[in-house]
Amino acid sequence: MLDHVEQQWTQDGKFKDADGVDVRCYDDVVLLKAAHSEPNTKGSIITLPAGTSGTVLFYTIGEPCWLQLEYETDEIVLGVVEAANTRLYLRNEEKYSQ
Repeated sequence: MLDHVEQQWTQDGKFKDADGVDVRCYDDVVLLKAAHSEPNTKGSIITLPAGTSGTVLFYTIGEPCWLQLEYETDEIVLGVVEAANTRLYLRNEEKYSQ
């Protein structure tokens, strides 16, 4: 699971989700399988079920591509998941189109 540690992280450009769709930072993706959060401020790790959406903050260059996501649950938590386990949910422009 620590494959992402040595990779270069970026916010530039785009990566592919599980369906091969181009996704960029600040787009929202949905988890295709359960994942765990990073430890929160209390040191707790939260299980995020499949279907949970999160905002892409950064992604790694190279394969496999890893994403750092921000989830809004009862609190804001971060998590790292493989891009192949996500699907585009909502483009950033769609979130703020008004």
